[in-house]
Amino acid sequence: MVPAAVYPVPDSQTTALLMMLAFSGALAAYLLAIRPVSGGGLWGLGEMFAVTLLFVLTLPAAAHLAGIGLPFTLADLTVVALAQNAMFVAVPAYVALARYRLPAATLGLRAEGWPRLGAVGLLGAAAAMLVAVGMERLVVYLLGLVIGPARAEAAAAAEHADDPLLPILNTLGAGPELAWFFVLLAVVVPVGEEVFFRGFVYGGLRARWGPRLAAVASGLFFAAVHLQLVHGVPIFALGLLLAWLYARTGSLLPPVIAHAAHNVIAVLSAWYGWGL
Repeated sequence: MVPAAVYPVPDSQTTALLMMLAFSGALAAYLLAIRPVSGGGLWGLGEMFAVTLLFVLTLPAAAHLAGIGLPFTLADLTVVALAQNAMFVAVPAYVALARYRLPAATLGLRAEGWPRLGAVGLLGAAAAMLVAVGMERLVVYLLGLVIGPARAEAAAAAEHADDPLLPILNTLGAGPELAWFFVLLAVVVPVGEEVFFRGFVYGGLRARWGPRLAAVASGLFFAAVHLQLVHGVPIFALGLLLAWLYARTGSLLPPVIAHAAHNVIAVLSAWYGWGL
């Protein structure tokens, strides 16, 4: 997932941004620290909503005020990606370990038998690319029945071209900056997002709604926050696959590996025009 898009704003909006920052931060703090814990011994919708507030409202407002906007530079991407994914790890860890006094394994933070988990992750990575490519072609075909094949293909290509990571790649040569870009893409983002979307959101929903409905709901949420039309269905399908990998293994390591491979291949495909 690309960090939430943020744009420069006029000074006249500074007060509104500060108010949004204060409101969302205060509400999240109440839900995470003051509101009584949910019944059943596991976090609930309140805590999930609190983290969502932080990355949907609080973090973008703070980025606006800091002058971070599109097009991203590598420095901008670094700040936003580290802040967002540190929050994705730290807040669920606080909720599970401190607020509910649960073991780290409740969030999928376990790596016993890591060679087997790693192999499952690699198989999941291959499946993720097949799912992504197949679902995109299906969506383009179905959309083409409505608006025409040419316009459907153009819409898909436009979404690839609008990836905010591409302008950064175009400014980087071979060297430490390019290596750091792929560390963000293949390590920081997958780890943070899998702890939040699979360990925290899917895990919390599964305890209440069962594995199937939880996978669908968390997959829809995962797709919605990416703010894409044509690629919304492939992202939803990816979310289902990642939830299945987590459910089958009880560890976030396989979905992290699959997510990392998907991110790298998707960005390289858009950069080099592979059409994947």
